[in-house]
Amino acid sequence: MKTEKVVLSFIAILLGLIVAAGGFYFLQITKKTPSSQTKIVSTVSPTPTPSSSIFLTLDQPKDEEVVDSKTITISGKTRPDAVIAILINGVENVTTPSLSGNFSIPLTIGNGQNIIEVIAVAADGESKSISRTVTYSEEDF
Repeated sequence: MKTEKVVLSFIAILLGLIVAAGGFYFLQITKKTPSSQTKIVSTVSPTPTPSSSIFLTLDQPKDEEVVDSKTITISGKTRPDAVIAILINGVENVTTPSLSGNFSIPLTIGNGQNIIEVIAVAADGESKSISRTVTYSEEDF
């Protein structure tokens, strides 16, 4: 008798859950939502970070180059509206490129190893830099 009551209770609970789920389902499919309460959701994809518009290439000197002349030519290409700053061992030289963006300037280097940093700065403030190491030596290789 006791097991019959437990089984009947279990069946009654199961039937109650089925009826409640069916009623909820029926309510949801017949429910009308006013158009004033309908929300339109749109997703916005993130915008990528703009790439730098300034560029700088150096044709001369090559990195780790060994030269036997104290005067070297620093040449390359960048934007025509840029200003070129060239630092050789902390000494600054400034030049501007031609209308095509090419630049070339002869400069004097010191004895031994020289660190040359070329910085191009555009009118909008963007900058790009390249460092090269050039060694002056009078020895024959």
